[in-house]
Amino acid sequence: MNPAHDFARPKTSYRKLYAFQKAEAIYDLTYFFLQNHIAKSDRTYDQMLQAARSGKQNIVEGRSDAASSAEMEIKLYGVARGSLHELLNDYLDFMRTRNITIWEPKHPRSAKLRETCKNNNDTNYFIRLAQKLNDEELTNLIVTLIYQCIAMSGKMIDLVKSDFLTKGGVREQMTRARLSARNNKQ
Repeated sequence: MNPAHDFARPKTSYRKLYAFQKAEAIYDLTYFFLQNHIAKSDRTYDQMLQAARSGKQNIVEGRSDAASSAEMEIKLYGVARGSLHELLNDYLDFMRTRNITIWEPKHPRSAKLRETCKNNNDTNYFIRLAQKLNDEELTNLIVTLIYQCIAMSGKMIDLVKSDFLTKGGVREQMTRARLSARNNKQ
């Protein structure tokens, strides 16, 4: 196929994105956390669950819309990142108000936790792990995953911007394809 005609093609599945896999683990861990720590009648319960869902679902939607609009893809990844920031703040509030130690980068367990989160993307792995953790370990695990997913969302936005600057938008690609097809007929 002529490379000029290679436009508006779906990108790889969102399920293959590490950011999605982390966001799915964050959602599942948040559900697990809420079941055990926040009353369903508490407004925070719904807020946290919806923020976790939004972080995941906007990655899905952004990837799905990627074939037709870099602008929409960037916007949706940005929404996902914003939702993850909101969720992060809820966890940090929970930890602060209950005097749970937040593992700063110099904490003796922080480096190993960051490495564990970096090297694992399977939600089932994290749920099995969560069942063995105390509140301090669990909340620091989730916070670490959120920080990593926020960083990944930012990198995805940067990649979309770079791709746009290199290839242009769908309209530009369509125009190039049409001109190429027209020139090949002559």
